[in-house]
Amino acid sequence: MAIRERSSQKLVLLAVCLGLMLSMFNSTMTNVALPDLGRSLHASDTSLQWVATIYTLTYAAALLLGGALGDRWGRRTAFLLGVLVFSAGSLLCTLAPVTGLLLGARAVQALGAAIMLPQTLSILVHEFTDPRERARAVSAWAGVASLGLAAGPVVGGALLSVTTWRAAFALTVLLGVVTCLLGRRSIPVERHGRPEGHRTLDVAGSLTAAVTLAALVFALSEGETAGWSSPRVLGALALSLIGLAVFITTQLSKGRNGRNPLMPMGVWRSRPFIAANVGGFAYFAVFFGVLFFYSLDLQDQRGYSVLAAGFAFLPMTLVMALVAPVTGRLMARYSAAPVMISGLAVTAAGSLLLAAASRATLTGIEWRLALVGIGCGLLSSSISNLAVSSVPDRLSNSASAVQNTFRQIGSTLGVAVLGIIVRGSGSGFTVGLQEGMATIGTFLVVCVLVSLLLVLGSPRGSRPREA
Repeated sequence: MAIRERSSQKLVLLAVCLGLMLSMFNSTMTNVALPDLGRSLHASDTSLQWVATIYTLTYAAALLLGGALGDRWGRRTAFLLGVLVFSAGSLLCTLAPVTGLLLGARAVQALGAAIMLPQTLSILVHEFTDPRERARAVSAWAGVASLGLAAGPVVGGALLSVTTWRAAFALTVLLGVVTCLLGRRSIPVERHGRPEGHRTLDVAGSLTAAVTLAALVFALSEGETAGWSSPRVLGALALSLIGLAVFITTQLSKGRNGRNPLMPMGVWRSRPFIAANVGGFAYFAVFFGVLFFYSLDLQDQRGYSVLAAGFAFLPMTLVMALVAPVTGRLMARYSAAPVMISGLAVTAAGSLLLAAASRATLTGIEWRLALVGIGCGLLSSSISNLAVSSVPDRLSNSASAVQNTFRQIGSTLGVAVLGIIVRGSGSGFTVGLQEGMATIGTFLVVCVLVSLLLVLGSPRGSRPREA
């Protein structure tokens, strides 16, 4: 019986890891496909920017709703629905004849990812109840995410060398079908079906969160191109601040009145949960900032091809995948918080070494990126494990959604801030990038200190009340 249960757990792990890989692969593959896509659809630079931006906007806006749907309909149903919606969006991307329809299809993709992703981590929390087994499962989950990020530029570049951008989206459709079939067969209804009792969906909270996050991501995405003092950017920032105030007020009120808020505010009483979100924000800020601007540096400044630039990131992303199982064993022995803080410190060291690489060769950049990869590998699963382990299990969907939201905001803000520093430098792109990495490294050192204070000030093993 134990052997059979372990085998079924492995299939569940495989299904949710495929779902996660589907989203990660798509996120990095699309960036590689943009130039070919632009030529094929005769799209302007602004339209191409929106191919990426519309996905980020929709994804960030719908993440908290995605977590709530898992609580309302059950993790299994929400996961399968998310995969189906994502796959439908990918199919629409494959067939899109004009840019406008492609943008709509990208929004559908993002909605599916936002519903699917919070369920992947929550399913693992409920499937693997032993803390050591859970740590190993989350590490495998994080390792697959790294493989997806690594595969995107390489597989995308290889496909584009022999065919068009449509084949890249068609590949995600195929992966989505496989994921859905495996998930339907392996994820048990008994543990991950509709929860007992009637849980109402916080529609007003979902809409407020969606508008708030969409406005924030829009402002961060548009600030550099439109200007931070432009009316639309300032208006979006003002809307996000007002929305945040309204959201917090209404969520606190619903919690006090015993209703089901979209985000139970009691999770914020947990200092380790706060530390996990600090770490998640910092992790995605540096990872996507490095990925975006070093891609530009390698192609535009150093003259490498798209495929060669993709291969230059392989040491970083493959090291992330290789570190994942080691992270699981470290968490099983020392707990998630020390591993996360160590990851922040290693990532800070890699960032500061990149800042000091004034005349580095490609090999010199690659080993520094690999050091960043080691830090990110330590961060990926430890952050997720710390976030869901520091709240009651019944709030794991909400914790996962919040954690993914902070990562998404971090990725957008990281690119925006690095863009301001790089393009604001009077000494050229490369020097500006070094200055930006010095800023990122300093920020990560601050995150190490903040996380230490939060974790050391937390009673060991404590969890917040479910207010």
